[in-house]
Amino acid sequence: MFWIPALLLVTVTTGAQAQATAQSSVAPELRECYLNTTLLDRNNLPPTSMAVLIDIIRKLEDNPNINLDLRMLATQILHTYRQDGNEYHQRSTTTTESMNVLPYAPTFHSFHRHRLVLRTIPSNQQTLANTSLPSDLKCALHHMISTTVDARLRNDENTCGQLSQYRAMRTARSIDDDVEILDLANLDADINGQMQNSPDVEYMGRRFAQQLLGESTCPILTGVVNTRWGAVSGGNLLAGIAAGSERQQVSILELTKGSELNYQNVQQSINSIYPATLSGDLAEAVLIQGTRGSNSISVGNAGNWNSSQATRFYMLSGRTNIEMTDPEIRGGLDGFFLGTTLSNTLGTFSSLRLSQLLDMYYSPVNGVFNPTLRACNRRELSQQYIATTNLVSETRAFAAALDTVMLLEGTIIGGLDNLVNSAVTNFQSYTNNNLNDLNCDNTATTRVDTQLRTNLYIAIDGTWPYQTVYPAISYLLDAIEVGKFGSSITLLSASDGSVLINQTFSLADFHTKYTSALHQTFLGNVNLLSTYTTLNSMMKNMLTIESSSNYVGGNATVLLFLLNSGNIENNQNVFEQARILNDTAPDLRVLYATSSNQQDNLWNIVRDMRNDIMTVALPSTGFNVDVALRQVLTSIQTVGRRIINPVCGADFVDQSSGTRQFVDHITPGYINYYKLSPNYFYQNNENTKVRVSRSGATLGNLIVCHSRVLQQPRQSRQNTTAHGASEQEIAANCTTLPATGNVEIFLFNACDDSMPINACSPLYLSVEATETATLNPICTSMNNCRFPFDVAYLIQVEELRCFNSGTNITASHVFLFFGLIINILRFL
Repeated sequence: MFWIPALLLVTVTTGAQAQATAQSSVAPELRECYLNTTLLDRNNLPPTSMAVLIDIIRKLEDNPNINLDLRMLATQILHTYRQDGNEYHQRSTTTTESMNVLPYAPTFHSFHRHRLVLRTIPSNQQTLANTSLPSDLKCALHHMISTTVDARLRNDENTCGQLSQYRAMRTARSIDDDVEILDLANLDADINGQMQNSPDVEYMGRRFAQQLLGESTCPILTGVVNTRWGAVSGGNLLAGIAAGSERQQVSILELTKGSELNYQNVQQSINSIYPATLSGDLAEAVLIQGTRGSNSISVGNAGNWNSSQATRFYMLSGRTNIEMTDPEIRGGLDGFFLGTTLSNTLGTFSSLRLSQLLDMYYSPVNGVFNPTLRACNRRELSQQYIATTNLVSETRAFAAALDTVMLLEGTIIGGLDNLVNSAVTNFQSYTNNNLNDLNCDNTATTRVDTQLRTNLYIAIDGTWPYQTVYPAISYLLDAIEVGKFGSSITLLSASDGSVLINQTFSLADFHTKYTSALHQTFLGNVNLLSTYTTLNSMMKNMLTIESSSNYVGGNATVLLFLLNSGNIENNQNVFEQARILNDTAPDLRVLYATSSNQQDNLWNIVRDMRNDIMTVALPSTGFNVDVALRQVLTSIQTVGRRIINPVCGADFVDQSSGTRQFVDHITPGYINYYKLSPNYFYQNNENTKVRVSRSGATLGNLIVCHSRVLQQPRQSRQNTTAHGASEQEIAANCTTLPATGNVEIFLFNACDDSMPINACSPLYLSVEATETATLNPICTSMNNCRFPFDVAYLIQVEELRCFNSGTNITASHVFLFFGLIINILRFL
């Protein structure tokens, strides 16, 4: 049966040869990434994070012109957007630049492995259309999955040896500097905005190992994606999944296309998943280091990101032995695990999407239908899935094939077995002892178990320097999980409330739009009166749209003023506009984060002056942004999702909701929080209630809690009490939701009609899904389910009404008084 894989390979090889990314020039569809000066500057592209990679993949999955399953999409992404080894070739000073020549070509050593790997992964001669993604996202994806080392001199090398975890690719500043923005103006740059290269190195009449012999002591590694569990090679990761989707034995003779092997007694075929993930990089290290005279093959090369927030440049700690860096090791391992288990994974859920597979694996809980199959468990998975004898034989065979196409500094005429054994031994030792990534135990103690779905509006003060405010906004977006199944972001001007960046649920889209050039156009003053006036109109329009669409509940709504200006004007007109916003948008939480203390100035226009006004010290370099914004993030996280009466709209004419409902979802191990404003149950009605029930035949243990005081009620806080309040008033009331039936919360006599509405406490509600060892694919809606094992439930409201401060004739006169009293009491 030996002819079967050989016959399959003929078809595969023919298809791969047709792929432009396997040719010795920059693929035509990728050339604009190197020709367009805007796209050439990585600061104009989204950060290279796993969340952004998943976001871009979701765009391909949701494209109506693309109808590919997980297997085919992974393969087509690989063949369309991955081209390893593209290097910049500096022209000599006497050479005239030609408009007909692109000074980039796939000449770095990783291209040769890449070309062979493509031959092992069937493509059916298909690639994704060039219109599948906009140019900026296409180029971002290309750089996230294409491996090259750029060792050109950047003139910041004097600080490379002092780099901390996130110091790199920056202009020289203080030792604590952590800025995302690459200042091209202060670097040696050519007309394309690229760093100047070291002098050309000639070898046998052609350029050879040019960038490896460059002068930078901390070269840039491309093709790297940031995750909580270490930086990973996006190309190795996707290649492992693509190879695992259709694993096959590939003939060595067919792979080398008739070239004579330099080595005898190697196995006649290779398992396609090995060169795509582990043996490909190991073979590179064996051949390159071996021909330089090394008897011990080194693997592993650590590095650091340019930033703790907007990770765009990954800097290696050195320029020697870079054939198998730390990100390539992690990406190879992750791709190997996911590819090896893919058949079983798809057997569990055949409709699984590529984005879901990655999202589950790089998740702090649950994993890929198995709590052990996730990134934090990488070390244990290595021991479970990687057999040393197989890795040795696969590496030896692929090294023999790679040697036929790769230019080297010598010829290995003996001792290949020893070199391969050294590489594999050192790889296993390095993986077990040197990666030091966040493990599952540490992940469990540091993770947030709240699933946020927040529509965040940020009113930004244009006087902030971009390099100061951009990391802060980037941090908040990551923390609240902006994405298709999570939160959204809208950027407004604090000068007049105008929309600077429209609402988006896409991290990639936001980062593409919010560039330094855009920031320079922002007005540099704060006008609360104009901003609140615009916001009132905006929120009124939103409520009208929600009413017409029967919107019963969903994302929380938070407005964050991020202000740098001092002497912010607050007068009676501002107060009146703030009162109108509080009345007509009772579920909107307005927060202030200011660079100077504005407590005395702004206290009268917020609901809670103790928690809604914060002073933040954003460092000019973006260092320790998470510390600076900890209180801001906590305030955002405490705002529950909305439950509303949709008939109220913006006018709040008193009408009954009747019975209405919406479906929501929860991931095992997480909790969703909700808030129902007293504006919907202010006057006594014995029929007013909220009901929580299961949606269909769902599995999983659900716990429903509610409270009138605790903003985030949960079972662990059920016996919590507070000074001056009875246990009945303060305790969280929790019930396990039965398989059939429901939990009902009655709101009769929930408020004293004589008090103003803002003095009546909201209803706080939570739904929690406890962790479980059994993760069944029960949630199959691709538009509603982030994970296939999400649990659906139904929230139903009955006889909600519509009240605002105008309903109570005295409310407008006592708004300020009661707001002050309530805030003072909270300090006591």
